[in-house]
Amino acid sequence: MASFPSFASTGTLKLEPDSTKHSTVSLLTRKSPSISYPKSQTSTPSESLNFQESLSVITDGSKIETSCYVPLLQECIERTSFSGAQNFHSHIIKTGTHQDVFVMTFLVNVYAKCGSMENAQKVFNKLPRRNVVAWTTLMTGYVHNDQSDVAISVFQEMLEFGSFPTNYTLGIALNACSAINSVELGEQIHGYSIKYHIDHDTSVGNSLCSLYSKCANLDSAIKAFLKIGEKNVVSWTAVICACGDNSKALKGLRFFTEMLADNVEPNEFTLTSVLSMCCTMLSLSFGVQVHCLSIKLGYEPNLRIRNSIMYLYLRCGRFGEALRLFNGMEDMSLVTMNSIIAGYGEMMELAKDDISAYCNGTEALNVFSKLNNSGFKPDIYSFSSILTVCSKMFALEQGEQVHAQTLKTGHLSDMIVGTALVNMYNKCGSIERASKAFREMSARTLISWTSMIAAFAQNGQTQQALQLFEDMRLMGVRPNQVTFVGVLSACAHAGMVNEALGYFETMQKDFKIKPVMDHYSCLIDMFVRLGLLNEAFVVIKKMDFPPNEYIWSLLLAGCKRDGNTELGFYVAEKLLELKPKNTETCLLLLNMYKSADRWEDVSKLLEVEEEEGKTLPSNVQHSEKLAVAFGLLNMPNAAPIRIIKNISMCRGCHNFMKAISSLNAKEIIIRDSKRLHKFVNGQCSCGDYGGLL
Repeated sequence: MASFPSFASTGTLKLEPDSTKHSTVSLLTRKSPSISYPKSQTSTPSESLNFQESLSVITDGSKIETSCYVPLLQECIERTSFSGAQNFHSHIIKTGTHQDVFVMTFLVNVYAKCGSMENAQKVFNKLPRRNVVAWTTLMTGYVHNDQSDVAISVFQEMLEFGSFPTNYTLGIALNACSAINSVELGEQIHGYSIKYHIDHDTSVGNSLCSLYSKCANLDSAIKAFLKIGEKNVVSWTAVICACGDNSKALKGLRFFTEMLADNVEPNEFTLTSVLSMCCTMLSLSFGVQVHCLSIKLGYEPNLRIRNSIMYLYLRCGRFGEALRLFNGMEDMSLVTMNSIIAGYGEMMELAKDDISAYCNGTEALNVFSKLNNSGFKPDIYSFSSILTVCSKMFALEQGEQVHAQTLKTGHLSDMIVGTALVNMYNKCGSIERASKAFREMSARTLISWTSMIAAFAQNGQTQQALQLFEDMRLMGVRPNQVTFVGVLSACAHAGMVNEALGYFETMQKDFKIKPVMDHYSCLIDMFVRLGLLNEAFVVIKKMDFPPNEYIWSLLLAGCKRDGNTELGFYVAEKLLELKPKNTETCLLLLNMYKSADRWEDVSKLLEVEEEEGKTLPSNVQHSEKLAVAFGLLNMPNAAPIRIIKNISMCRGCHNFMKAISSLNAKEIIIRDSKRLHKFVNGQCSCGDYGGLL
């Protein structure tokens, strides 16, 4: 942006606006100050009349004292009454009061507050004289009506006109620079404020702090804050928000404690910003203290603050407190409902058993239904959260209803919703619909591509996954760590050793991505599938970090299957050192020691199970057979059977499902703890890997 004309003046900047025949009042602060208007010496019809009566009086053509227009116009602002402003404007012209600069300047402010900048500009253009108050009022109107570029043009015009800006004018100009991300122009205004020794002014300092914060220059924002002579709550809130917006939450909390030590009382914006930083840091103890402070200051009924507190409790896993807040709310916002839906989704992840997880998912669906019936319109966060819940519940029918609603409301084109839809159909075993949803996305992010690649890999469609990866690269989208997990998983599924090792090398050399545990897990999974246990063990030894429970359990399962007892017992010892928490791992160890008559080791494993309280009844291990039997007896012939299982299927159950799908021509979809199995006509999408281990 071109620089504005140089300020031709010497000495300090005069902060008083041009004199008018009325007492000058500040119309430029963010919050309108209380204004005392001069009382007329003679009684007028409007003094004892309410707003509607006053409108009737001016319609009759009755005379009104000049000083009485201001409170009436002020009520137009409070009512956002554009028509009322027009009526008073007409009367002002009829009575000749339009020659009064003070009244007409106030009328500029009224039209601006009513959202009619066209009328505000027309009134301004016809002012008999233009003082700094009028210029600043017009600039403020453009900034508040999201036309900050025009506000800058007005500022430049004002300088060319020869009118000197006040500290409030500079504050508004800086706010406009912040809105349009013009740090260059903001720095020029900053330089001017330093030249005339007003950079210590509260209004200027607050605006500078916000400007530099938005331009990701936190150091300059803090310097501007420290320069402020009289720091008010807006000053402290500006620097606290600056820290939060620039990923320095801890520094922001320190400023908050300094603010309290300085005896400055926080407002709702300060508290919501601090609570947001507590969420970022997962600082529950600090957040609880802020909650108590908000109650003490009388802010707890404030919806923004209650939402922030509830979200903090959700993020920190204190779901009971969050639900109590939610259930006690008489007034709710869309943010409230979105937060609680997302919270129920997180509770599903942390649930101790499938029944609890299902109950939490059902509650999320109930809140979403309540949202639809409450008059609120779901947004992209509502849809993405509830689709995530549907995917965790294996609830395809509910997910389809949400899909239909996104089509109806026009949210399907959003990338977040589209990606959530792809994941939902994938998790529910409908790869065809997942692929269709992906193809229909108007725009795709890296997350979208990665989700679809992972979906193809999980459903055993290796070639489609690898082809999509190449398409993604042709589109210029750079893969990340998660993308390569999907690619390597696809190769492992098909036993494509050379391709997997090639992608593993490409990931490191071409994209400078350092392998993590998940990448090595894919390679080990592939070698174990192929019975190449020694190669899998070599990969483990090459890792830069110790293997986790999942990797050792993969190798142990392979050893048990292939009868490699020597390596198997070595792996078992490594697993015991980790004190495994996974029930499947404990069962695998137990069965292996039993088969070798190593009863002392059996006893030591049993100790681990008792410590963790994870002993699994034998009849639960094969519960998918009961579930399929129930489905065959109670579901329509054409309907697929969907089952969720929190441990992986054994070989016998896997073969049983293949036989049932073949005999009954029934599609059976089972999502166990490790992968998705889709049984159709005696074949499984996992490539029979579930039957190998």
